[in-house]
Amino acid sequence: MHHYNKRFIKLIRKELKLTQQEMSNLLGISRGSFATYERGRSKGNHFFHERMGALFGIDLRQPAHLHKIVFTDPGKIPAASFAYLAQLEVYDTSEQAT
Repeated sequence: MHHYNKRFIKLIRKELKLTQQEMSNLLGISRGSFATYERGRSKGNHFFHERMGALFGIDLRQPAHLHKIVFTDPGKIPAASFAYLAQLEVYDTSEQAT
């Protein structure tokens, strides 16, 4: 079963050097909606997830045990950003790396 992975949204946005407003404009959603997704207060709707995949080649719906970003098309973001983001492992504060 796949779950929404909020842990990476802010990291992705910061690595791409985008503000919340710029990211929301690219995604076609309001800044307020994007902020709720980034904070984990909402899981985002189908449109949000589809746009993340279409624009950035990233799937945020992934197995809960996975602590890495899932790329569906790494060529959609700059190579240096892909190299950085692909090596990240992020755990919730309640989780520990094993």
